[in-house]
Amino acid sequence: MQAVRVIEAAGPGKGEALEREVRALRRAMFDHAILSMNAVPDRIFDRAAREGWKRRSHESLRAVARVAPLSVPLWSWLAWEDAARFRLEEFLSDVDGLSGALRQYGPGLLGHAVWLVLFASASACWFAVWASLNLLLRARPALTSDVARLFKGLPRPEIFASGIVLACFAAPVAYGVGIAAAAVFWIALSTAYLRRGELVIGGTAIVLLFGVFLCGGFLGAIHPVAGSARQGGWLGGEGYYSRSGSDSGDAGQGLLTGPEWERMARFARARAEMQGGDPQTAESLWTELIGKGPDLADAYNNRGIVRVRLGRTEEGLADFEAAVELSPGGGRAQWNAYQLYLQEFRLEQAARIQPVAWAGIRSLVPFDYRAEEMTHGELVASPLRVGDVWRTLFTVREEWIREVRGSAFHDLFFRPVPGEWVTAFLAAGWVWAALWKLLSRKIWMNSVCRSCGASTLVVGSREATDICNACRLQIGQGIRGGEEHERRGLSISLHRRYVRACSILFPGAGALWAGKEFRTMLYGILLSLSAGLFTVSWSAGRLAGGLIGDMQTDIWRAALGAVAVLWLFGAAWGWRSFETLQLHHNVAGERL
Repeated sequence: MQAVRVIEAAGPGKGEALEREVRALRRAMFDHAILSMNAVPDRIFDRAAREGWKRRSHESLRAVARVAPLSVPLWSWLAWEDAARFRLEEFLSDVDGLSGALRQYGPGLLGHAVWLVLFASASACWFAVWASLNLLLRARPALTSDVARLFKGLPRPEIFASGIVLACFAAPVAYGVGIAAAAVFWIALSTAYLRRGELVIGGTAIVLLFGVFLCGGFLGAIHPVAGSARQGGWLGGEGYYSRSGSDSGDAGQGLLTGPEWERMARFARARAEMQGGDPQTAESLWTELIGKGPDLADAYNNRGIVRVRLGRTEEGLADFEAAVELSPGGGRAQWNAYQLYLQEFRLEQAARIQPVAWAGIRSLVPFDYRAEEMTHGELVASPLRVGDVWRTLFTVREEWIREVRGSAFHDLFFRPVPGEWVTAFLAAGWVWAALWKLLSRKIWMNSVCRSCGASTLVVGSREATDICNACRLQIGQGIRGGEEHERRGLSISLHRRYVRACSILFPGAGALWAGKEFRTMLYGILLSLSAGLFTVSWSAGRLAGGLIGDMQTDIWRAALGAVAVLWLFGAAWGWRSFETLQLHHNVAGERL
């Protein structure tokens, strides 16, 4: 009922009334050992959206952060709004609150991790597509010339060669091959005609695709855990009010393994019983947890709260003191001992630890404790620590490989390669690129001049062969008159049009022709990150509602704008870089 009053009191210009209701709700939460009511900000935002004051809800949502300190969507939305409004101090404070919520609240941590994995996977796929297409376009003229050697007896063999190269490019797309598999094929097809820096780009793309493969396994392994957490399962006693202790009994349903997971499950169940109003069961669970360890300080603190509620004040105080002895910097146990000293009129002991108690409770993140709001008798429970999740769940394990073989990532990106062969397929693509590049140094192959587009048959090629003798001598079109002069002029014109078209359609292509491989790779990373952010946020903005949906909608719009700006910059930069290359070699008719 008090939470409903908080939601009804929210609104523009109602700060004072809302603060009163928030303080009352905080006191009620402390009485029931509830750390965070994450539904409150979501309900307020939904109400603001319905009543038309969504863009003025910042003040109300910031006020209720003190009763929903574990709400990851709330802290994320506040940080995003601060960044958009250029409020640096509030932004840093909200980022601190977000990091604290992620450390303390398992479902929020898992959801945040899933979003980051999806973002990294989308960005890696965009980079692989961008790199493979640019490298194939870079190698296409030389590849076409080599294929034309097979049709010397036919008129205009270059036409047949162009059709074959185009078919090699289009065949994976026509047959529905996954993005990752097609990208590896295109990179392998281009390898023999690439410079060393361009090979680094292709190799990086293949390595990133292996990371995408592992990410699919991670999502497959984490999905059951994240699904049960959203339904109030294994962490049902943390963050939301648990109406019965049975909800967190799901904690041991085969999904959580290992001593760390078992400890987290026992902690969650004890917290649920503590919140659900069964202090006797909660006390026995805390005692069992203390007997098994570790993290005894938090268990002692929570058992002390239960014993105080059962009327066994001395035993509760002994637990608080034991918690302080185990963890002298533990703000919660210090505060609880201080409150109990005041209730028992042990003023000397209270005065002795008062500075430490207040200093400790003020340093708790993301909890915003304020002296003017705190009243005597408020005991602060210890939250379930989820830092162990990073060491147990977010570690590469064999389960990831097993899960990815049947995951959506495999079907989407690596079809038709069987799941058991994906790792070998990626390794073979990388090894093929290295071996084929070495083999290309021993056989006759065409090399296309990056400046004028002239094709030359060479063997034992080196980087210098990418620029023909005429361009190195800076003679431009100034060779013999007649047919050879016309043919060279036409070749230069067609080459210039080809590179400019590639620069517009696939930004960065012109810079690759100009020999700026590593700067182009950096540009590709920035473009891919922006495209990945747009992909993930656009999907989340359409499917999710409330705070997350609103924030993701703003993010995908900003990401789309960044992609557009980077695309225009890449096209202009590639165009200008190629023009500079031609001017340097006097191909454009000017000697520098």
